[in-house]
Amino acid sequence: MRALLYRGTGQDTDHPDWGQDVSHQSLTKDSASCLEPANAKLNLGLKVLSRRQDGFHDLLGVFQTVSLGDTVRVTLEAEITLDCSDPALPAGPQNLAWRAADLYRSQTGTSGCHIELTKRIPAGAGLGGGSADAAAVLRGLDRLSDRPLGLSRLVELGAHLGSDVPFAVGGGTSLVEGRGERLLPLTWATPPGWWCVLVCPPEPVPTAWAYAELARRRPHGVLSNPSSYATLIGSARGGCLHADRLWPVLENDFQPLVEDTKPIVARASQLLADTDPLAQSMSGSGSTVYGIYDDRNAARRAETILRGTEYPVFLCTPVPGLIDAVGQGEADNE
Repeated sequence: MRALLYRGTGQDTDHPDWGQDVSHQSLTKDSASCLEPANAKLNLGLKVLSRRQDGFHDLLGVFQTVSLGDTVRVTLEAEITLDCSDPALPAGPQNLAWRAADLYRSQTGTSGCHIELTKRIPAGAGLGGGSADAAAVLRGLDRLSDRPLGLSRLVELGAHLGSDVPFAVGGGTSLVEGRGERLLPLTWATPPGWWCVLVCPPEPVPTAWAYAELARRRPHGVLSNPSSYATLIGSARGGCLHADRLWPVLENDFQPLVEDTKPIVARASQLLADTDPLAQSMSGSGSTVYGIYDDRNAARRAETILRGTEYPVFLCTPVPGLIDAVGQGEADNE
């Protein structure tokens, strides 16, 4: 059986810990139940390049998991059922976590499960909470299986659920292309000693609306213009990302249009700018905006100031992704 490991703790410590392997098995598990983390995703820049023939859009950007997260308990049962701590979210097939369990069952012939979602990631905020929950269900079911599929196959299954799910299966830091399914794991040139403060205006931004509005404003097919950010990310295809080069060129194609049409997001962005972050941007199609700080005390001060506003605020650290403990040349349970 493949063992899944986390690299580093991702906790809010004096310095983000990227050095020690912490076994995924340290999370609660018995023969029929396990507890999985579901970490939020931050877009460290996002370019929307063009609309594809299949209706999706080609993207270019960097995804990073951060320490804000939901928790997902998966317990093997005869049927698929789901309980969620947020009563506003659906508890049936409309929930992506439920559909992840159904997809895993259809692919493996295994039984159903009971899913308990404890939500902390705001919904509709551009942080990939639903995708993280779905990925956690896939990983949890695979941990409980006698014949686990392995991370690579889970990534493939995730692509059937949503554009962000393949990344959420393994997390970490990745260059993202295509509609989100083409992932290139990246390493930071130096261990990322930075913190981020998330400001989450309580006004969800529907992803479909954001894409439609971007297309309306750029009607000639190409939705994104060449930029220093795109050039830098292109150079990262070698597998290495330099934070000191990334922060000055950070941009998100959705941010201008969202701030134009959602004054609450524009105000949150201005409040964040007033804390003098090293860099700032928006995650996904919004509504979360965030600041990057290279000093823990500066991040703490910004968090304290912003908690005096009407918006939910979270202080986070970057979280490395899952690694496969089995050598690349070995087959998956064949």
